[in-house]
Amino acid sequence: MAPIVLEDLNVFTFAHSRMRKLMNCCTLKVGHTDFTSLNDFEQLLIRLQRTFTEFMAHEEIENHFVMRKLKKKMKQQSTNDDTDVICNCHKVDRFTPLMSLFRDGYAFIRRENADRVSYGVKLHKAMMRFYEDFVPHMHEEENDIQPLLSKHFTEIELKIMRIEVIKMTLQKRENSGNNLVPQIERPLKIYIISYEQLITINHFSDKILQNIMKYLSNQQIKQSCLLVNKQWNQSALEVLQNRCPISQIPNEILLRLFTFYLNPLDLLISSIRVNKRWKTIIKDKTIWKIVNPINWAKGIWNSNVPSEDLQIDEEENFILKHNENRILTGFVKYFLPDYGFAIENLILYGSLTINDNIARKIFDLCPNLKHLNLGMTKVTSKAFIHSRWINSLKSLILEGCELIDDNLFIYLISSMNILLNTNQLTIEDKQECLVEHDCSKENSLKKCLLCKQIPSTYFHNFQIETLNFSGCYQITDYGLNLLITNNCLKSLKYLDLSGCNQITSECISLLINSSEHFPIENLYLCDNIQSSAVFSTANCCRNIENKNERFCCRRRI
Repeated sequence: MAPIVLEDLNVFTFAHSRMRKLMNCCTLKVGHTDFTSLNDFEQLLIRLQRTFTEFMAHEEIENHFVMRKLKKKMKQQSTNDDTDVICNCHKVDRFTPLMSLFRDGYAFIRRENADRVSYGVKLHKAMMRFYEDFVPHMHEEENDIQPLLSKHFTEIELKIMRIEVIKMTLQKRENSGNNLVPQIERPLKIYIISYEQLITINHFSDKILQNIMKYLSNQQIKQSCLLVNKQWNQSALEVLQNRCPISQIPNEILLRLFTFYLNPLDLLISSIRVNKRWKTIIKDKTIWKIVNPINWAKGIWNSNVPSEDLQIDEEENFILKHNENRILTGFVKYFLPDYGFAIENLILYGSLTINDNIARKIFDLCPNLKHLNLGMTKVTSKAFIHSRWINSLKSLILEGCELIDDNLFIYLISSMNILLNTNQLTIEDKQECLVEHDCSKENSLKKCLLCKQIPSTYFHNFQIETLNFSGCYQITDYGLNLLITNNCLKSLKYLDLSGCNQITSECISLLINSSEHFPIENLYLCDNIQSSAVFSTANCCRNIENKNERFCCRRRI
Protein backbone atom coordinates (compact mmCIF):
# COMPACT_ATOMS: atom_id res chain seq x y z
CA MET A 1 0.00 0.00 0.00
CA ALA A 2 1.33 3.41 -1.07
CA PRO A 3 2.10 5.77 1.81
CA ILE A 4 -0.31 8.61 2.40
CA VAL A 5 1.11 12.02 1.44
CA LEU A 6 -0.55 15.27 2.42
CA GLU A 7 -1.90 17.41 -0.44
CA ASP A 8 0.30 20.39 0.37
CA LEU A 9 3.39 18.15 0.29
CA ASN A 10 2.61 16.33 -2.97
CA VAL A 11 4.66 17.80 -5.81
CA PHE A 12 2.72 16.06 -8.64
CA THR A 13 -0.98 16.46 -7.81
CA PHE A 14 -1.49 19.96 -9.24
CA ALA A 15 0.26 19.31 -12.53
CA HIS A 16 -1.24 15.82 -12.94
CA SER A 17 -4.77 17.02 -12.42
CA ARG A 18 -4.23 19.46 -15.26
CA MET A 19 -2.74 16.72 -17.46
CA ARG A 20 -5.72 14.40 -16.86
CA LYS A 21 -8.16 17.10 -17.89
CA LEU A 22 -6.20 17.83 -21.06
CA MET A 23 -6.06 14.13 -21.95
CA ASN A 24 -9.79 13.68 -21.50
CA CYS A 25 -10.50 16.75 -23.62
CA CYS A 26 -8.16 15.61 -26.41
CA THR A 27 -9.49 12.07 -26.65
CA LEU A 28 -13.06 13.41 -26.57
CA LYS A 29 -12.28 16.01 -29.24
CA VAL A 30 -10.65 13.43 -31.54
CA GLY A 31 -13.60 11.08 -31.17
CA HIS A 32 -16.18 13.77 -32.04
CA THR A 33 -14.33 15.65 -34.84
CA ASP A 34 -15.80 15.53 -38.34
CA PHE A 35 -12.72 14.97 -40.48
CA THR A 36 -14.64 15.81 -43.67
CA SER A 37 -14.98 19.39 -42.41
CA LEU A 38 -11.81 21.29 -43.23
CA ASN A 39 -12.35 23.88 -40.52
CA ASP A 40 -12.94 21.27 -37.78
CA PHE A 41 -9.94 19.30 -38.95
CA GLU A 42 -7.69 22.34 -38.84
CA GLN A 43 -8.92 23.41 -35.39
CA LEU A 44 -8.29 19.89 -34.05
CA LEU A 45 -4.68 19.92 -35.24
CA ILE A 46 -4.09 23.35 -33.70
CA ARG A 47 -5.62 22.24 -30.37
CA LEU A 48 -3.62 19.01 -30.25
CA GLN A 49 -0.36 20.85 -30.89
CA ARG A 50 -1.18 23.39 -28.19
CA THR A 51 -2.08 20.64 -25.70
CA PHE A 52 0.97 18.51 -26.30
CA THR A 53 3.20 21.57 -26.17
CA GLU A 54 1.97 21.89 -22.57
CA PHE A 55 2.58 18.16 -21.99
CA MET A 56 6.18 18.56 -23.13
CA ALA A 57 6.62 21.60 -20.87
CA HIS A 58 5.34 19.54 -17.91
CA GLU A 59 7.81 16.75 -18.62
CA GLU A 60 10.63 19.27 -18.96
CA ILE A 61 9.83 20.66 -15.50
CA GLU A 62 9.89 17.19 -13.97
CA ASN A 63 13.17 16.23 -15.66
CA HIS A 64 15.14 19.43 -15.12
CA PHE A 65 13.79 20.45 -11.73
CA VAL A 66 12.23 17.67 -9.67
CA MET A 67 14.25 14.65 -10.82
CA ARG A 68 17.53 16.57 -10.89
CA LYS A 69 17.07 17.69 -7.27
CA LEU A 70 16.13 14.18 -6.18
CA LYS A 71 19.19 12.63 -7.86
CA LYS A 72 21.46 15.22 -6.29
CA LYS A 73 19.98 14.58 -2.82
CA MET A 74 20.32 10.83 -3.15
CA LYS A 75 23.90 11.20 -4.31
CA GLN A 76 24.73 13.31 -1.26
CA GLN A 77 23.21 10.70 1.03
CA SER A 78 24.90 7.85 -0.90
CA THR A 79 21.70 5.92 -1.49
CA ASN A 80 21.70 4.24 -4.88
CA ASP A 81 18.98 1.66 -4.21
CA ASP A 82 16.21 3.65 -5.94
CA THR A 83 18.28 5.19 -8.73
CA ASP A 84 16.86 2.79 -11.35
CA VAL A 85 13.32 3.92 -10.57
CA ILE A 86 14.26 7.55 -11.29
CA CYS A 87 16.23 6.75 -14.44
CA ASN A 88 13.47 4.61 -16.00
CA CYS A 89 10.66 7.02 -15.21
CA HIS A 90 11.16 9.33 -18.24
CA LYS A 91 13.22 7.04 -20.42
CA VAL A 92 10.55 6.67 -23.14
CA ASP A 93 9.91 9.60 -25.53
CA ARG A 94 6.11 9.74 -25.77
CA PHE A 95 5.62 13.16 -27.39
CA THR A 96 7.93 13.47 -30.43
CA PRO A 97 6.12 10.81 -32.55
CA LEU A 98 2.75 12.39 -31.78
CA MET A 99 3.95 15.91 -32.64
CA SER A 100 5.25 14.58 -35.96
CA LEU A 101 1.87 12.97 -36.58
CA PHE A 102 0.11 16.28 -35.93
CA ARG A 103 2.40 18.12 -38.37
CA ASP A 104 1.78 15.47 -41.01
CA GLY A 105 -1.93 16.11 -40.66
CA TYR A 106 -1.67 19.48 -42.44
CA ALA A 107 -0.74 17.69 -45.64
CA PHE A 108 -4.18 16.03 -45.60
CA ILE A 109 -5.98 19.40 -45.73
CA ARG A 110 -5.49 19.48 -49.50
CA ARG A 111 -6.57 15.86 -49.97
CA GLU A 112 -9.88 14.10 -50.40
CA ASN A 113 -12.34 13.37 -47.58
CA ALA A 114 -11.46 9.65 -47.58
CA ASP A 115 -7.79 10.45 -46.93
CA ARG A 116 -8.67 12.72 -44.02
CA VAL A 117 -10.98 10.10 -42.50
CA SER A 118 -8.20 7.52 -42.82
CA TYR A 119 -5.85 9.94 -41.06
CA GLY A 120 -8.48 10.44 -38.33
CA VAL A 121 -8.59 6.69 -37.63
CA LYS A 122 -4.80 6.62 -37.37
CA LEU A 123 -4.84 9.66 -35.07
CA HIS A 124 -7.51 8.14 -32.80
CA LYS A 125 -5.49 4.93 -32.38
CA ALA A 126 -2.34 6.90 -31.54
CA MET A 127 -4.22 8.97 -28.93
CA MET A 128 -5.65 5.85 -27.28
CA ARG A 129 -2.17 4.29 -27.07
CA PHE A 130 -0.86 7.48 -25.51
CA TYR A 131 -3.73 7.54 -23.00
CA GLU A 132 -3.11 3.92 -22.00
CA ASP A 133 0.61 4.62 -21.52
CA PHE A 134 0.57 8.07 -19.89
CA VAL A 135 -1.99 7.38 -17.14
CA PRO A 136 0.11 4.55 -15.59
CA HIS A 137 3.16 6.80 -15.92
CA MET A 138 1.48 9.46 -13.76
CA HIS A 139 0.47 6.80 -11.21
CA GLU A 140 4.08 5.64 -11.11
CA GLU A 141 5.29 9.15 -10.32
CA GLU A 142 2.71 9.60 -7.60
CA ASN A 143 3.22 6.16 -6.01
CA ASP A 144 6.98 5.66 -6.46
CA ILE A 145 8.70 9.01 -6.95
CA GLN A 146 6.67 11.03 -4.42
CA PRO A 147 7.56 8.68 -1.50
CA LEU A 148 11.23 9.09 -2.42
CA LEU A 149 10.81 12.85 -2.29
CA SER A 150 9.17 12.58 1.14
CA LYS A 151 11.98 10.33 2.29
CA HIS A 152 14.88 12.58 1.28
CA PHE A 153 13.36 16.05 1.70
CA THR A 154 11.89 17.79 4.70
CA GLU A 155 8.31 19.07 4.73
CA ILE A 156 9.46 22.68 4.25
CA GLU A 157 11.58 21.66 1.24
CA LEU A 158 8.66 19.77 -0.26
CA LYS A 159 6.33 22.74 0.16
CA ILE A 160 8.86 25.06 -1.49
CA MET A 161 9.36 22.55 -4.30
CA ARG A 162 5.60 22.23 -4.83
CA ILE A 163 5.20 26.02 -5.06
CA GLU A 164 8.07 26.24 -7.57
CA VAL A 165 6.52 23.49 -9.71
CA ILE A 166 3.14 25.26 -9.75
CA LYS A 167 4.76 28.59 -10.71
CA MET A 168 6.77 27.02 -13.48
CA THR A 169 3.73 25.11 -14.80
CA LEU A 170 1.61 28.26 -14.97
CA GLN A 171 4.43 30.21 -16.60
CA LYS A 172 5.03 27.51 -19.23
CA ARG A 173 1.29 27.32 -19.97
CA GLU A 174 1.11 31.08 -20.54
CA ASN A 175 4.20 31.11 -22.78
CA SER A 176 2.96 28.19 -24.84
CA GLY A 177 -0.34 30.01 -25.45
CA ASN A 178 1.32 33.28 -26.48
CA ASN A 179 3.90 31.66 -28.76
CA LEU A 180 1.57 29.14 -30.34
CA VAL A 181 1.75 30.31 -33.96
CA PRO A 182 5.55 30.08 -34.39
CA GLN A 183 5.55 26.59 -32.85
CA ILE A 184 2.86 25.19 -35.13
CA GLU A 185 4.26 23.99 -38.45
CA ARG A 186 1.67 24.18 -41.21
CA PRO A 187 1.29 25.50 -44.80
CA LEU A 188 1.53 29.23 -45.39
CA LYS A 189 -2.11 29.62 -46.42
CA ILE A 190 -3.24 28.52 -42.92
CA TYR A 191 -1.24 31.37 -41.38
CA ILE A 192 -3.07 33.88 -43.54
CA ILE A 193 -6.61 32.60 -43.80
CA SER A 194 -8.72 29.57 -42.96
CA TYR A 195 -8.93 26.94 -45.69
CA GLU A 196 -12.71 27.20 -45.95
CA GLN A 197 -12.35 30.94 -46.50
CA LEU A 198 -9.67 30.47 -49.15
CA ILE A 199 -11.90 32.02 -51.80
CA THR A 200 -11.10 35.49 -50.42
CA ILE A 201 -7.50 35.03 -51.62
CA ASN A 202 -8.73 35.70 -55.14
CA HIS A 203 -9.30 39.32 -54.12
CA PHE A 204 -5.56 39.84 -53.51
CA SER A 205 -3.76 41.60 -56.34
CA ASP A 206 -0.55 40.19 -57.79
CA LYS A 207 1.42 43.09 -56.32
CA ILE A 208 0.16 42.38 -52.78
CA LEU A 209 0.92 38.68 -53.12
CA GLN A 210 4.45 39.39 -54.34
CA ASN A 211 5.04 41.79 -51.46
CA ILE A 212 3.93 39.09 -49.00
CA MET A 213 6.18 36.47 -50.60
CA LYS A 214 9.24 38.71 -50.47
CA TYR A 215 9.50 37.96 -46.74
CA LEU A 216 9.39 34.18 -47.24
CA SER A 217 12.27 31.84 -47.94
CA ASN A 218 12.54 29.93 -51.21
CA GLN A 219 11.64 26.71 -49.42
CA GLN A 220 8.46 28.19 -47.95
CA ILE A 221 7.40 29.51 -51.35
CA LYS A 222 8.00 26.18 -53.07
CA GLN A 223 6.28 24.12 -50.38
CA SER A 224 3.24 26.34 -49.85
CA CYS A 225 2.60 29.19 -52.29
CA LEU A 226 2.99 27.12 -55.44
CA LEU A 227 0.17 24.82 -54.32
CA VAL A 228 -2.59 27.33 -53.49
CA ASN A 229 -3.96 28.36 -56.90
CA LYS A 230 -2.84 29.60 -60.32
CA GLN A 231 -2.56 33.23 -59.22
CA TRP A 232 -0.34 32.32 -56.29
CA ASN A 233 1.68 29.98 -58.50
CA GLN A 234 2.41 32.74 -61.03
CA SER A 235 3.28 35.27 -58.33
CA ALA A 236 5.54 32.78 -56.57
CA LEU A 237 7.37 31.91 -59.78
CA GLU A 238 7.92 35.59 -60.53
CA VAL A 239 9.29 36.23 -57.03
CA LEU A 240 11.66 33.26 -57.36
CA GLN A 241 12.86 34.42 -60.77
CA ASN A 242 13.46 37.97 -59.55
CA ARG A 243 15.64 36.66 -56.73
CA CYS A 244 18.02 35.12 -59.27
CA PRO A 245 20.64 37.72 -60.37
CA ILE A 246 20.78 36.40 -63.93
CA SER A 247 17.05 36.98 -64.34
CA GLN A 248 17.74 40.73 -64.19
CA ILE A 249 19.66 40.60 -67.49
CA PRO A 250 17.58 42.11 -70.34
CA ASN A 251 16.48 39.87 -73.19
CA GLU A 252 18.62 41.80 -75.68
CA ILE A 253 21.81 41.11 -73.70
CA LEU A 254 20.93 37.42 -73.28
CA LEU A 255 20.28 37.15 -77.00
CA ARG A 256 23.67 38.63 -77.76
CA LEU A 257 25.37 36.27 -75.30
CA PHE A 258 23.63 33.26 -76.80
CA THR A 259 24.46 34.33 -80.35
CA PHE A 260 28.18 35.10 -79.99
CA TYR A 261 29.40 33.17 -76.95
CA LEU A 262 27.49 29.87 -76.84
CA ASN A 263 27.63 27.12 -79.43
CA PRO A 264 24.62 25.00 -80.49
CA LEU A 265 25.56 22.21 -78.08
CA ASP A 266 25.48 24.60 -75.09
CA LEU A 267 22.20 26.13 -76.23
CA LEU A 268 20.32 22.91 -76.99
CA ILE A 269 21.60 20.75 -74.13
CA SER A 270 22.08 23.15 -71.21
CA SER A 271 20.75 26.68 -71.63
CA ILE A 272 17.34 25.69 -72.98
CA ARG A 273 16.59 23.85 -69.71
CA VAL A 274 17.15 26.83 -67.41
CA ASN A 275 13.66 28.36 -67.63
CA LYS A 276 10.90 29.25 -70.08
CA ARG A 277 12.32 32.72 -70.67
CA TRP A 278 15.64 31.33 -71.85
CA LYS A 279 13.88 28.74 -73.99
CA THR A 280 11.89 31.49 -75.74
CA ILE A 281 15.01 33.58 -76.36
CA ILE A 282 16.93 30.61 -77.74
CA LYS A 283 14.22 30.16 -80.38
CA ASP A 284 14.95 33.64 -81.76
CA LYS A 285 15.70 33.48 -85.48
CA THR A 286 18.88 35.58 -85.21
CA ILE A 287 20.68 32.73 -83.40
CA TRP A 288 19.99 30.10 -86.05
CA LYS A 289 20.59 32.01 -89.29
CA ILE A 290 23.62 29.81 -90.13
CA VAL A 291 23.50 26.08 -89.39
CA ASN A 292 26.01 23.35 -90.24
CA PRO A 293 24.82 19.96 -88.89
CA ILE A 294 27.67 18.16 -90.69
CA ASN A 295 30.18 19.92 -88.43
CA TRP A 296 28.07 18.90 -85.44
CA ALA A 297 28.44 15.25 -86.46
CA LYS A 298 32.23 15.76 -86.52
CA GLY A 299 32.21 17.29 -83.04
CA ILE A 300 32.85 20.80 -84.37
CA TRP A 301 30.34 23.01 -82.54
CA ASN A 302 32.10 26.37 -82.49
CA SER A 303 32.40 26.92 -86.24
CA ASN A 304 30.06 26.83 -89.23
CA VAL A 305 32.90 26.87 -91.76
CA PRO A 306 32.80 23.62 -93.81
CA SER A 307 35.64 21.29 -92.89
CA GLU A 308 37.49 19.21 -95.48
CA ASP A 309 38.69 15.81 -94.26
CA LEU A 310 41.31 14.87 -96.83
CA GLN A 311 42.64 11.65 -95.31
CA ILE A 312 40.27 9.42 -93.38
CA ASP A 313 40.75 5.69 -92.84
CA GLU A 314 37.91 3.16 -93.07
CA GLU A 315 37.29 2.99 -89.32
CA GLU A 316 37.05 6.77 -88.94
CA ASN A 317 34.85 6.92 -92.03
CA PHE A 318 32.45 4.35 -90.53
CA ILE A 319 32.25 6.22 -87.20
CA LEU A 320 31.71 9.52 -89.01
CA LYS A 321 28.87 8.06 -91.09
CA HIS A 322 27.21 6.66 -87.98
CA ASN A 323 27.43 10.00 -86.15
CA GLU A 324 26.25 11.93 -89.17
CA ASN A 325 23.25 9.66 -89.70
CA ARG A 326 22.28 10.05 -86.04
CA ILE A 327 22.69 13.84 -86.13
CA LEU A 328 20.73 14.27 -89.37
CA THR A 329 17.89 12.09 -88.08
CA GLY A 330 17.53 14.21 -84.95
CA PHE A 331 18.07 17.36 -87.02
CA VAL A 332 15.05 16.57 -89.21
CA LYS A 333 12.84 15.11 -86.49
CA TYR A 334 13.42 17.48 -83.56
CA PHE A 335 15.47 20.54 -84.50
CA LEU A 336 13.94 21.76 -87.77
CA PRO A 337 10.27 21.70 -86.64
CA ASP A 338 11.19 24.28 -83.96
CA TYR A 339 14.01 26.25 -85.55
CA GLY A 340 13.78 25.60 -89.31
CA PHE A 341 11.87 28.83 -89.95
CA ALA A 342 14.91 30.83 -88.77
CA ILE A 343 17.55 29.16 -90.97
CA GLU A 344 18.78 31.31 -93.84
CA ASN A 345 22.17 29.70 -94.51
CA LEU A 346 22.23 25.89 -94.50
CA ILE A 347 25.59 24.15 -94.91
CA LEU A 348 25.60 20.45 -95.73
CA TYR A 349 29.02 20.44 -97.39
CA GLY A 350 30.84 17.11 -97.40
CA SER A 351 27.97 15.00 -96.06
CA LEU A 352 28.59 11.28 -96.40
CA THR A 353 25.04 10.08 -95.79
CA ILE A 354 22.64 12.69 -97.15
CA ASN A 355 20.43 11.59 -100.04
CA ASP A 356 17.62 13.10 -102.09
CA ASN A 357 14.91 12.02 -99.66
CA ILE A 358 16.59 13.52 -96.58
CA ALA A 359 17.49 16.67 -98.53
CA ARG A 360 13.85 17.26 -99.56
CA LYS A 361 12.70 16.82 -95.96
CA ILE A 362 15.25 19.35 -94.80
CA PHE A 363 14.33 21.85 -97.53
CA ASP A 364 10.60 21.59 -96.74
CA LEU A 365 11.28 22.54 -93.12
CA CYS A 366 13.39 25.58 -94.06
CA PRO A 367 10.93 27.93 -95.82
CA ASN A 368 13.19 31.02 -95.53
CA LEU A 369 16.35 29.47 -96.92
CA LYS A 370 18.58 31.95 -98.78
CA HIS A 371 21.97 30.23 -98.99
CA LEU A 372 22.41 26.49 -99.59
CA ASN A 373 25.71 24.62 -99.67
CA LEU A 374 25.44 20.99 -100.79
CA GLY A 375 29.00 20.70 -102.08
CA MET A 376 30.79 17.34 -102.21
CA THR A 377 27.62 15.27 -101.64
CA LYS A 378 25.91 12.54 -103.63
CA VAL A 379 22.58 14.28 -104.08
CA THR A 380 20.98 14.35 -107.49
CA SER A 381 18.72 16.83 -109.22
CA LYS A 382 15.69 15.06 -107.73
CA ALA A 383 16.46 16.64 -104.37
CA PHE A 384 15.07 19.92 -105.76
CA ILE A 385 11.66 18.65 -106.87
CA HIS A 386 8.87 20.96 -105.64
CA SER A 387 11.16 23.31 -103.73
CA ARG A 388 8.82 25.78 -102.05
CA TRP A 389 11.72 27.91 -100.80
CA ILE A 390 13.17 28.57 -104.24
CA ASN A 391 12.02 32.20 -104.57
CA SER A 392 14.07 33.29 -101.55
CA LEU A 393 17.25 31.53 -102.73
CA LYS A 394 20.27 33.78 -103.34
CA SER A 395 23.18 31.35 -103.23
CA LEU A 396 23.38 27.73 -104.44
CA ILE A 397 26.66 25.82 -104.04
CA LEU A 398 26.77 22.37 -105.62
CA GLU A 399 30.52 22.00 -106.23
CA GLY A 400 31.63 18.41 -106.51
CA CYS A 401 28.08 17.06 -106.92
CA GLU A 402 28.79 14.94 -109.98
CA LEU A 403 25.26 13.51 -110.12
CA ILE A 404 23.70 16.94 -110.80
CA ASP A 405 22.51 17.36 -114.38
CA ASP A 406 20.22 19.60 -116.46
CA ASN A 407 17.15 18.22 -114.67
CA LEU A 408 18.10 20.49 -111.79
CA PHE A 409 17.06 23.55 -113.80
CA ILE A 410 13.85 21.89 -114.93
CA TYR A 411 12.90 21.17 -111.32
CA LEU A 412 13.79 24.70 -110.22
CA ILE A 413 11.65 26.33 -112.87
CA SER A 414 8.86 23.82 -112.28
CA SER A 415 8.90 24.73 -108.59
CA MET A 416 8.64 28.43 -109.42
CA ASN A 417 5.82 27.65 -111.83
CA ILE A 418 3.87 25.77 -109.15
CA LEU A 419 4.39 28.58 -106.65
CA LEU A 420 2.92 31.04 -109.16
CA ASN A 421 -0.19 28.85 -109.59
CA THR A 422 0.43 28.36 -113.28
CA ASN A 423 0.14 25.16 -115.26
CA GLN A 424 2.92 22.65 -114.92
CA LEU A 425 5.54 22.58 -117.62
CA THR A 426 4.98 20.31 -120.61
CA ILE A 427 8.36 18.82 -121.23
CA GLU A 428 7.30 17.19 -124.51
CA ASP A 429 6.42 20.53 -126.12
CA LYS A 430 9.09 21.12 -128.80
CA GLN A 431 9.46 24.83 -129.39
CA GLU A 432 12.41 26.40 -131.10
CA CYS A 433 15.19 27.27 -128.71
CA LEU A 434 16.39 30.86 -128.72
CA VAL A 435 19.97 29.69 -128.94
CA GLU A 436 19.28 26.73 -131.20
CA HIS A 437 21.72 27.94 -133.83
CA ASP A 438 24.40 28.78 -131.27
CA CYS A 439 24.30 25.48 -129.41
CA SER A 440 27.12 23.02 -129.93
CA LYS A 441 26.64 19.73 -131.72
CA GLU A 442 26.46 17.90 -128.35
CA ASN A 443 23.42 19.98 -127.36
CA SER A 444 20.75 18.65 -129.70
CA LEU A 445 17.41 20.32 -130.32
CA LYS A 446 15.56 18.04 -127.89
CA LYS A 447 17.52 19.55 -125.00
CA CYS A 448 16.16 23.02 -125.66
CA LEU A 449 12.49 22.21 -125.16
CA LEU A 450 11.64 24.59 -122.31
CA CYS A 451 13.47 27.77 -123.19
CA LYS A 452 10.31 29.70 -124.17
CA GLN A 453 7.75 27.79 -122.17
CA ILE A 454 7.06 30.40 -119.51
CA PRO A 455 6.87 34.20 -119.80
CA SER A 456 9.88 35.82 -118.19
CA THR A 457 7.73 38.11 -116.05
CA TYR A 458 6.70 35.13 -113.91
CA PHE A 459 10.14 34.78 -112.34
CA HIS A 460 11.07 38.33 -111.44
CA ASN A 461 11.18 37.28 -107.74
CA PHE A 462 13.93 34.74 -108.35
CA GLN A 463 17.09 36.75 -107.60
CA ILE A 464 19.95 34.25 -107.50
CA GLU A 465 23.35 35.89 -106.89
CA THR A 466 25.79 32.99 -106.50
CA LEU A 467 25.95 29.72 -108.45
CA ASN A 468 28.74 27.19 -107.96
CA PHE A 469 28.60 24.16 -110.27
CA SER A 470 32.30 23.33 -110.05
CA GLY A 471 32.78 19.68 -111.02
CA CYS A 472 29.18 19.18 -112.20
CA TYR A 473 30.30 17.91 -115.58
CA GLN A 474 26.82 16.69 -116.64
CA ILE A 475 25.48 20.25 -116.90
CA THR A 476 25.11 21.50 -120.48
CA ASP A 477 24.05 24.62 -122.35
CA TYR A 478 20.47 23.43 -122.13
CA GLY A 479 20.27 23.89 -118.37
CA LEU A 480 21.83 27.34 -118.32
CA ASN A 481 19.65 28.42 -121.26
CA LEU A 482 16.57 27.66 -119.17
CA LEU A 483 17.71 30.14 -116.54
CA ILE A 484 18.86 32.72 -119.11
CA THR A 485 15.66 32.62 -121.13
CA ASN A 486 13.44 32.95 -118.06
CA ASN A 487 15.38 35.95 -116.71
CA CYS A 488 16.53 34.08 -113.61
CA LEU A 489 20.13 35.34 -113.75
CA LYS A 490 19.64 39.11 -113.81
CA SER A 491 21.13 39.51 -110.33
CA LEU A 492 23.95 37.01 -110.78
CA LYS A 493 27.28 38.14 -109.25
CA TYR A 494 29.30 34.91 -109.04
CA LEU A 495 29.40 31.81 -111.28
CA ASP A 496 31.75 28.84 -111.08
CA LEU A 497 31.62 26.40 -113.99
CA SER A 498 35.01 24.76 -113.40
CA GLY A 499 34.99 21.25 -114.84
CA CYS A 500 31.75 21.83 -116.79
CA ASN A 501 33.30 20.92 -120.14
CA GLN A 502 29.95 20.68 -121.95
CA ILE A 503 29.27 24.42 -121.60
CA THR A 504 30.05 26.43 -124.71
CA SER A 505 31.36 29.94 -125.15
CA GLU A 506 28.13 30.94 -126.94
CA CYS A 507 26.07 30.08 -123.86
CA ILE A 508 28.49 31.98 -121.64
CA SER A 509 28.17 35.03 -123.86
CA LEU A 510 24.37 34.92 -123.61
CA LEU A 511 24.64 34.58 -119.85
CA ILE A 512 26.86 37.65 -119.55
CA ASN A 513 24.58 39.68 -121.78
CA SER A 514 21.45 38.63 -119.83
CA SER A 515 22.90 39.66 -116.47
CA GLU A 516 22.65 43.33 -115.63
CA HIS A 517 25.80 43.81 -113.57
CA PHE A 518 27.75 40.56 -113.74
CA PRO A 519 31.49 41.07 -112.98
CA ILE A 520 33.57 38.98 -115.38
CA GLU A 521 36.29 38.52 -112.75
CA ASN A 522 33.84 36.39 -110.71
CA LEU A 523 33.45 33.88 -113.52
CA TYR A 524 35.33 30.53 -113.46
CA LEU A 525 35.32 28.38 -116.61
CA CYS A 526 36.73 25.13 -117.91
CA ASP A 527 40.05 25.73 -119.67
CA ASN A 528 38.84 23.86 -122.76
CA ILE A 529 36.22 26.52 -123.55
CA GLN A 530 37.32 28.65 -126.44
CA SER A 531 38.29 32.10 -125.22
CA SER A 532 36.34 35.08 -126.35
CA ALA A 533 36.90 38.79 -126.07
CA VAL A 534 33.65 39.10 -124.13
CA PHE A 535 34.97 37.12 -121.16
CA SER A 536 38.70 37.44 -121.63
CA THR A 537 39.14 38.48 -118.01
CA ALA A 538 37.38 35.39 -116.66
CA ASN A 539 39.23 32.96 -114.36
CA CYS A 540 40.54 29.55 -115.31
CA CYS A 541 39.38 26.19 -113.94
CA ARG A 542 39.79 25.77 -110.16
CA ASN A 543 39.81 21.97 -110.20
CA ILE A 544 43.16 21.26 -111.85
CA GLU A 545 45.10 21.19 -108.57
CA ASN A 546 42.14 20.55 -106.31
CA LYS A 547 42.71 17.88 -103.64
CA ASN A 548 39.01 17.11 -103.14
CA GLU A 549 38.90 15.35 -106.51
CA ARG A 550 36.31 17.59 -108.10
CA PHE A 551 35.95 16.71 -111.74
CA CYS A 552 38.47 18.19 -114.17
CA CYS A 553 38.69 17.05 -117.79
CA ARG A 554 42.42 17.74 -118.04
CA ARG A 555 43.41 15.98 -114.86
CA ARG A 556 41.54 12.78 -115.75
CA ILE A 557 43.02 12.41 -119.20
